[in-house]
Amino acid sequence: MDDEQLQVWTTEHRLLLADTLEQLGEERAGDPTLCAGWDVRTLAGHLLQPLRVPSWRFLLTAARVRSMAVACDVHAARLGARPLAEVVAEIRATAPRPVRPWYIGAAGPYTDTCIHLRDLAEPQGLEVSVPVERWVAALDIITSPRGRESFVPRPVGGRRGDGLLDGLSLQATDADRRYGEGEPVRGTAEAVAMVVSGRRAYLDRVSGAGAEMLAARLP
Repeated sequence: MDDEQLQVWTTEHRLLLADTLEQLGEERAGDPTLCAGWDVRTLAGHLLQPLRVPSWRFLLTAARVRSMAVACDVHAARLGARPLAEVVAEIRATAPRPVRPWYIGAAGPYTDTCIHLRDLAEPQGLEVSVPVERWVAALDIITSPRGRESFVPRPVGGRRGDGLLDGLSLQATDADRRYGEGEPVRGTAEAVAMVVSGRRAYLDRVSGAGAEMLAARLP
C-alpha cells in the first residue's frame, strides 16, 4: 500500500475518531478504553502525538523515562489534559496533515487510527469501525518486521528473540488472507488485528488451535 493511499485513509479515520469523541462528549471523557491505563481523554490526546510531537522530541522523552511505552503515556496525558471539545477540534483541524514517523513512516499513524478507533468504541458498545480492506492493510503492516516491533507486544515470559506470533498462522476469514505458518488463529481481519496488537477483549472473537496459544502469550 502506497503512502498516498494510507494518508487518505488516515485522514478519514481521524475525522471518524473526532466524530466518535464528540458523540461521547465531556461526560464520558473519563471512561476507560481498551488501551491499558488510558481513558477517553488520554486516548484523544495520543491521537495528536504524531502531529504535535516530532520524532526527536519523543525519543528524548523515551530516553528520559527509559521506556517508549511510558513516553507515549506522558505525551498522551499532556496533550489530552484540557476540555475534550478542544482536543476534538484540533484533531479535525489537523486530520489531513501527513505524518511519517522516522521508524515506520505513514504506516504507523494509519494503523494507529484503525486500532484506536476500536479501542475507543468497543467499551462504549459502538459499532463504528473501518472497512475490511483497511483492516487487511493494517494486518499487512502489523505482521511486517517493523510493524511487529511497533504494534505486537512481547509475549509473557518471552526471551530475547521470542515473538508473540511465532508458530502461528493468522487467518482473516472475511478477506481470505493468511500470515505466517503454524497453528491457525482465525477471525475477521479486525479481530485478528486487534488481538495480535494486544487487545485481550477480542480473544473470544478468534478461534483455531493457535488461539489458545495466543491467549497464553498475551500480556
